Amino acid sequence: MAVTRAERGNQRSGILVAVVAHVLIIGLLSVQWTAGERRFDNPPMEVDLIAETAATSSAPVISETPPAARLGEENAVDIAAPEPMPAPPEPEPVVRPTPAPAPKQVSRPTPAPPKKTPPAAKKAPPKAAPKSAPSKSATARPTGRLDGITDGLGREQTKSPSKGAPAAKTAAEVRRSAQLAVDREIRPYWQRNAPLGYEVELLRLTLEIRLRADGTVIDVKQVGELGGTTESNAPQQKRFVEQARKSVVQAAPFEISAEGYDGVIVIRQPFAAVRR
Repeated sequence: MAVTRAERGNQRSGILVAVVAHVLIIGLLSVQWTAGERRFDNPPMEVDLIAETAATSSAPVISETPPAARLGEENAVDIAAPEPMPAPPEPEPVVRPTPAPAPKQVSRPTPAPPKKTPPAAKKAPPKAAPKSAPSKSATARPTGRLDGITDGLGREQTKSPSKGAPAAKTAAEVRRSAQLAVDREIRPYWQRNAPLGYEVELLRLTLEIRLRADGTVIDVKQVGELGGTTESNAPQQKRFVEQARKSVVQAAPFEISAEGYDGVIVIRQPFAAVRR
């Protein structure tokens, strides 16, 4: 109980102090702190009360005539008029160089495929000569007479045609057959050995191949110069020739039908780049 009363006493004393303080603050604000005259920084301004609209307009009248020129003083120094500025020089026209014409694209010749010649037609075997009819004298019955004996002595006995060996093939037929066989058998090796590179497809080469009748190679040599050479495919030119010779050696011996032909067969084989 004593504690409760002490707390209530403190609250009352605090409220009383707060009320007294507020009263003093209000009294001080209502009374001036220092006595003295009041000063106005701005002077008073006179105000005339007039009607909403005036009888006459007090605005200045603007004259339409221009004002007279002002005369200069007697001792005034003449001021020279400024010289006109020279006109700036006209810029020279810029001549643009005409563009060079674009180089025309040269169409690259496509290698012509080797023409396949049809195989030579087989010659028909020679027809057998018709048998001669038996003479009447041979079939005549013997009569015991000697007449006609001398007639048969002067006649030559007819010979029956004998079947000989088949005719040998001509050189043109053998060469045509060999050309087809060489082109057919070299192609897979050349497709594997042909070099690759920039503008290699322009190169053209012809090799002369000398063969025996059994298809073996006697020698291989180049015919003419290498065609289609440029600066771009210069690194591949020597290899192009070497790979062509290698393809011929790998494909030999060739299957050639040259029965009855014992001469040398000369073939000219063209080589061009292979597109892969």
